Amino acid sequence: MVIRNVEVSAKLGEISSLLQDCKKWASAQPNSSLGAHLATYVDVCLLGVLEERIELLLRQRAWKPNDKYIANYIEGDLRQSFKNPKRGKICEVLGKFGPDLADAFRAKFSPTCSEINALESINSIKNNLAHVGAYDLKLTLQDVEDYFNRVVPILEVLESILS
Repeated sequence: MVIRNVEVSAKLGEISSLLQDCKKWASAQPNSSLGAHLATYVDVCLLGVLEERIELLLRQRAWKPNDKYIANYIEGDLRQSFKNPKRGKICEVLGKFGPDLADAFRAKFSPTCSEINALESINSIKNNLAHVGAYDLKLTLQDVEDYFNRVVPILEVLESILS
C-alpha cells in the first residue's frame, strides 16, 4: 500500500530524509552521544508528523459531505483531543464517524501488533524527554527508523479507511 495523500506523503519523505541526514551526522562521531540526541529529536519530529497527519486525514474525511457546520465541529473536536495518538484514541475518533471504521482499524491493528507497539514507543520516548529529561538516552537512529517504518502502515490504513 502507498500513501496517496500528497501532504502526508511529503511529510513522511521529510522524516525519511531527516533520518538519513542524522545517521550520516552520527556516524561521523561514533563515540559520542550525538546519535542518541539526534534519535530523540527525530522521534519527537515523527510524533508531531503522526499527530498532524492523522488529524489531517480525519479532517479531510469530515469535509466529504460538504457540510461546513459538521466539518467545523469535527475539526474543533479533533484539535482539542488528538495529541499523542494511540490505538485506543484512534479507534475512539474513528468510532465517532461510524463503528465500522473503528472496527476496520481494530481488525488491521491488534493492541500488541508491531505497528501499535512502535506508535506507543514513539509516544513514550517523547513523553520521557518532555517530563523526565535527556539524561538516559539509549535510543538509536536505527530504533527510530524502525519505528518510522512500522508506523507508516497505520497512516496507509487510515487513509484507506477514510477515503
